[in-house]
Amino acid sequence: MQGIKRLLERNPDLLRVGSLDPERREKRQMYEEALKYDKVEELAREYIRWGSGIPSWEIDYFVIEKIFNFGKGRSIEYSINLLEIERLFNEALPRYMRGGLLGFFISGLYRDIIRESDLLQLHLRRYPASISGLGYRHGCGRLELIGDRAYYLGMNMEGGEILVRGNAGNYLGKSMKGGRIIVEGNARNWVGERMKAGFILIKGDAGNIVGKKMTGGEIVIEGDAGYWIGDDARGGLIRVRERNTEGE
Repeated sequence: MQGIKRLLERNPDLLRVGSLDPERREKRQMYEEALKYDKVEELAREYIRWGSGIPSWEIDYFVIEKIFNFGKGRSIEYSINLLEIERLFNEALPRYMRGGLLGFFISGLYRDIIRESDLLQLHLRRYPASISGLGYRHGCGRLELIGDRAYYLGMNMEGGEILVRGNAGNYLGKSMKGGRIIVEGNARNWVGERMKAGFILIKGDAGNIVGKKMTGGEIVIEGDAGYWIGDDARGGLIRVRERNTEGE
């Protein structure tokens, strides 16, 4: 893009409307289109085209990895940065979609570029439906979500921190391996399923089936929780108000 701008500075007549030279007119049209290029908008459109055939309800490892790796690939191809990812999620994509498995794509986009001191802030309220997969394999830095209905949040998380300024959906911290998740509101069912390590703090209430098949880590619920706490857990610690549940 900078190269095109420098070219136009050296050859201002390329964009002169009065030119009747067909070759020059063709070049002018090409450069005008190039100057209108917005990589964030183009990335949004590419994801919509690519993901249109993937059912939003189909959560399995193959689909998850496919979406995540597509995001990692686009991050390299577009040389995306965190500010552009914020604009993509908060402004561009809400015009094209309602929610779905978008979170796994966003997680792939930022996975290799976020650093320990970085903050990525995403606004969930821009979407009318739930979003699954934000914070998938999150390794470092801080992911801050504003709003509700984030499902499969922090799945396979490895490090860093996720802060939810709102409520969390089902499967918070599923198969979590490290890091910290803090939810300022409530969380739904299946918190910390198959959790191996890390820390989850829920400042409100949690639903049913907390810490199922948990083998490590710690879950703290400052409010109340539903039924089946620590079902089939083999390790880790769950604290619900004054109740402590330790896996055997």
